Amino acid sequence: MDGRVNIGLAIGAVIMIIAGGIASAAISFSINYNVITSMDEMGMNMPSLIAYGIGYYLVIVIIGAITMILLFIVLKEIMDVLNRNIENTRALLASVMTDDTSVKSEVEAAARELKDERIQGWAFWGYFISYIVGLIFTFVPPVALTFGVAGLIFFLIYLHQIFSTSTSIYTIKIRAYSYLKNMKGLPQIEEVQSITKRNVFLVLILMIVTFGIYWLYLIVKLPSEVNEFVQTDEAVRTKLA
Repeated sequence: MDGRVNIGLAIGAVIMIIAGGIASAAISFSINYNVITSMDEMGMNMPSLIAYGIGYYLVIVIIGAITMILLFIVLKEIMDVLNRNIENTRALLASVMTDDTSVKSEVEAAARELKDERIQGWAFWGYFISYIVGLIFTFVPPVALTFGVAGLIFFLIYLHQIFSTSTSIYTIKIRAYSYLKNMKGLPQIEEVQSITKRNVFLVLILMIVTFGIYWLYLIVKLPSEVNEFVQTDEAVRTKLA
């Protein structure tokens, strides 16, 4: 089995992102209101303002940490599921026994190509390390900005890896499976459900113009597509084994 991405955690991540935005806006409003109303002849009520500031920091850090954990799990599961799918498909291709040189050549080529499509984890870890450091130094703007930019770059690279791999392995599978279907006399076998082909730069633009709403949609949509892809692929592999 290739495993599945936990959709419940993906939905939870979306809820926490929305909650974080609402909490940030509410606390910022409360702080500003306190600054205005605490002004008197003696000046600003600094202890109250400091308390608000500490509370704001704690709430943002807690919500950010929960969101990070949920996203960490979901994004890592996407990588792990696709990589397991690649390895399980390569195992199927390695088990094919045939004297047909054209089929054998195609199967061997597909196995090599799939090996090259494995998602490497460095961009994923770079993204989350940058996210954690940026979260810790929320109120140190230069540090937060630096790691925020680094995190964005790693994140886009990681998304590109996922999009590229999901498209490539689908193409490779369809080509290899067609040979196996003909070899086994199964022309009517169902097809593997593809994952939507996406461009990381277009995705970034959509995130910006929708003020992040498209990202919330993608957090749930992409895992759903990955799960549907591996589920249908497992069914096909079972019949081709």
